[in-house]
Amino acid sequence: MAIYHFSNQIISRKKQQSTIAAAAYRSGERLIDERTNEEKFYKRQVKPITHILAPSHAPQWVYDRQKLWNEVEKKEKQWNAQLAREINVALPKELSHAKQEKLALEFCTEIFVNDGMVADLSIHRDDEENPHFHVMLTIRPFNEDGSWGNKQMKVKELINGKQQVKALHITDWNTKEKLVYWREQWAHYANRFLKKNGFSERITHLSNKNRGIETLPTIHEGFVARQMQSEGKESDRIKMNTNRKEYNKTVIELAEAKKEKKYKERTEKFVRRFTPLEKKQLRDSAKSLRMFVNFENINIRRLQLEKWKYQLEFHQDSIDKYKKLNRIENETELLNQAEKIFEIEASRFLDKYYPDLNKEELSTNQKIEVVETTVSQNKLLNINDIEKVLNELEIKQIERDLHVLLNNRQQFVLSLQQELKKTEKQFEHLRVKNRINFSDQSTIKNATDKDLKQMQFLLKEKEEMNKSLILIDQLYDHQLQEMYPNWDGRNYLTVEQKEFFVMAEEFFGKPITPEDLSNPPRKYSKDEQKEIIFSLYCINRYNMDSINKDQYYDVLRHKFPEFQIENQSYKQMFYHECMRYADEIGQDKMNQLHNAYNIQSVGDVEEFHLEENNSFTPLSYHDSGFVFSTGSDFFSILESAIREADRKWREDEFEQQHKNKKKKRQNGMER
Repeated sequence: MAIYHFSNQIISRKKQQSTIAAAAYRSGERLIDERTNEEKFYKRQVKPITHILAPSHAPQWVYDRQKLWNEVEKKEKQWNAQLAREINVALPKELSHAKQEKLALEFCTEIFVNDGMVADLSIHRDDEENPHFHVMLTIRPFNEDGSWGNKQMKVKELINGKQQVKALHITDWNTKEKLVYWREQWAHYANRFLKKNGFSERITHLSNKNRGIETLPTIHEGFVARQMQSEGKESDRIKMNTNRKEYNKTVIELAEAKKEKKYKERTEKFVRRFTPLEKKQLRDSAKSLRMFVNFENINIRRLQLEKWKYQLEFHQDSIDKYKKLNRIENETELLNQAEKIFEIEASRFLDKYYPDLNKEELSTNQKIEVVETTVSQNKLLNINDIEKVLNELEIKQIERDLHVLLNNRQQFVLSLQQELKKTEKQFEHLRVKNRINFSDQSTIKNATDKDLKQMQFLLKEKEEMNKSLILIDQLYDHQLQEMYPNWDGRNYLTVEQKEFFVMAEEFFGKPITPEDLSNPPRKYSKDEQKEIIFSLYCINRYNMDSINKDQYYDVLRHKFPEFQIENQSYKQMFYHECMRYADEIGQDKMNQLHNAYNIQSVGDVEEFHLEENNSFTPLSYHDSGFVFSTGSDFFSILESAIREADRKWREDEFEQQHKNKKKKRQNGMER
């Protein structure tokens, strides 16, 4: 069972502690303490899994464990200096070793490293029943140039009329609020991984008292206490846990008895009922699909298959391609059959318990959600309850759509614009075909009922698409306002141009400045680009459910945690950066890059052009998204967009000034 344990301590010189000794014990490595010239080594039966994680502006030497902690010891001069922070965290033993490691890496990277700390992570599995990790964290921050920063800054304050010097911490890493935040976040991260991997267990950072639970929490026993017990000695910590477990057992038995009594007092009203044939069909589908069949899993698998099929459309014809397409078709048919069973059962349930409900207006998702809510709450829902259920379902769908949207922004905007043009073209075709002139309402009678309904549908679709474009445009405006608060020209960019500025900020971690246009930044070094290209190439080689593919995903996530593998815009920016340094990277790696992006030859890719009056950028399309054509340079494109936006802004300003002068003259004449 997953347990919550998250302890924090400061390693300090005041307590006569050494970061070298602490790092050697936790990592299992031999380390030399340069202050004392002593070798520190602690033999461990099971070799720890170790990683050093650091922010991008930290110097390269931090990845050398011995160098890192010796530099910390050198930097701290005071006799009572705080040297490092150590956090000890219990890992959920339900997860596999690989998932435990992934969880620890993701948590440490996003919570500590992204906040500016260097994290020395060691995962211990000496006891399979007690998997945990230690993470030693730097207390002193690094400056942007890679040098050590200050822990505190001194400020002068007037206290009771006297000027006093007060020391303020540069970071909030030592605050109680920050520790509470870390503890809370660990519970969120662990629970997300447990849920994602199909486990119902959850942990919480809250005490039993705060949760209203009568049982007493057990304490962390630790290796020393268990070793004492194995040697026949008595441990106070184990004795305390034994007593608490006996007490808790009694409390739990009483609670179960109360629960059973309430259950018997309540008549079971609502259960989902499948016919024997339906149950057999669902069992067969689950076996063939190799997954637990419920409505949520059906929708998830359907999206996976659609994405896979879309990718295969751009592959060359081969026996392997047709085998995969055949598998997709077979699985889709099984999903359709299973979904139909759930829909039939839901309709049957609603007919019985909600005879007055207009089921024709409900989608399959909505029907099933009403049924499952009724069953879980074991009560008939009133109109307000049903409305709430449907609203919550709609919010969930919007959240899912928004997640897809944020990871595929450019594909979203460009495809939406194309779809909008297609819709307008279809509408105009029907108008001309039926000789409709909207200035003459009588001509509407020329159209058939079928064509009128189709035109109404197209008008509604056009309205929804325009709303979506306005929404994404507003999203970009908000981001650009934060990025360039003093640049009025940003308001004159097209939505496509705004998108490229946002993509650049997301990739480089900062807004693009005029200096960047003349001296473009580089996100990844030559060696890093080669390593990422190879991983992407290997991921593209293996099919979607291959174990090998997961291994290369893990390589990317572990070595390059900031690389957003699922974000098509981010991948597009990486592709562009590699193209800029193609000569450095070499032809072999560039071939792997094109293969990873399913591009046979970049020059052969068909170009997709925007409107003729929009000179912003030509794009090339393939199955992993839109990429710049070989003739375009990203920073030249941004520079061109800035010039165009500033020109429009100046014209608008000139026109506004002209109108103001004209208005003043008219007012003067009137007076």
